Amino acid sequence: MSAFSVAGDGTLSPIGASPFADNQTAPCWVEITHDGRFLFTVNTASADISSYAIAPDGALTLLGNTTPGVLGAASEDARLRPDGRDLYVNETGAGVIGEFAVNGGTLTPIGTVPVSTGDGAAGLATN
Repeated sequence: MSAFSVAGDGTLSPIGASPFADNQTAPCWVEITHDGRFLFTVNTASADISSYAIAPDGALTLLGNTTPGVLGAASEDARLRPDGRDLYVNETGAGVIGEFAVNGGTLTPIGTVPVSTGDGAAGLATN
């Protein structure tokens, strides 16, 4: 996971020791908590979710990895509930949406909900 600061002219500069390792494969989709303190990234190839704490300077600290609701789910997207209490993950390889309770940077699996389009659906939106 890489983090950058953006200058007024749009120039990017790496933050701290960026990139920050999560020891997983293919971190793709990112969701940041509404208070800006934690970041979750879906690792599509390893099918888990990495959690990071975000320091005031933007540096990331890996907190851990959470296995999705269905092993081998090939997760592809994630969105927080508007109140920030739950994270929903499109576990496209299994044709379900995984639900996780959010407590700071900790995710706790709640369950899964089948997606009517079956496996292969991409993208996720909440309201």
